Amino acid sequence: MSQRHAVITGAASGIGAATAKALRRKGYWITALDLNDPGPLADLWHPIDLDARPYRLPEFDLPVDVLVNAAGLPPRPTTEAKVLRVNFLALRRVTEHLLPHMKKGGAIVNVASKAGAKWRENIAQVKRLIGQANDACLDDFVSAEKIDTVRSYDLSKEAVVVWTKKMTAGLVERGLRMNSVSPAAVETPILGDFTRALGERSTRGIELTKRSGTPDEIAGVIAFLASPSSEWVRGCNIEADGGLTAILDTENTIRPD
Repeated sequence: MSQRHAVITGAASGIGAATAKALRRKGYWITALDLNDPGPLADLWHPIDLDARPYRLPEFDLPVDVLVNAAGLPPRPTTEAKVLRVNFLALRRVTEHLLPHMKKGGAIVNVASKAGAKWRENIAQVKRLIGQANDACLDDFVSAEKIDTVRSYDLSKEAVVVWTKKMTAGLVERGLRMNSVSPAAVETPILGDFTRALGERSTRGIELTKRSGTPDEIAGVIAFLASPSSEWVRGCNIEADGGLTAILDTENTIRPD
């Protein structure tokens, strides 16, 4: 198959759908992994519930050039273990399943979040989550770590950023690259969940950047990271956040004379 092949989780809506659209315009064959039908955005659809236990990932007859892990859940009350399971453990499982099918020169792009920005401060807990071999004990983990609704989301995205960096050296040896993208508020169907859960933290971010982002804007960054043009970009977390990180960094480190 001469056509480039991209596998996208969460391709039926939001950033995943926008990414499928962007890559189709570039001539990719799209395989979607999503519980919901992505319709004409995908050439092949495998219905998979990443929160189900257990679930079987499909085998792939076609080699894979690009994997985009865009599936994710927002912070909602009583879903702490579910958020960790889908946003990080399932992302890792899908990636590990697909690695043997990926072509040399291939790219993996993980959708993280501005919510994962404090991974350095929380690295001990992040490592403990990454150390979870499976999701069988996630409820116990949530209880032992005293993880609330917001923390579950933040931690899941911190883990995505750290795991992306952790995987880089080994992937270089295999001729592959992995990066993550960290959007701030994006106009998707779950934006309201973030506003309700994060409150002032969410609304202030939008105030500082003057608007929320769009799925197409994030998809453009992902499409670049998926392309051969980004071959020298490896293990990076791209802050596609309308300047929010720069604004907050300036507030926190530079004081007026």
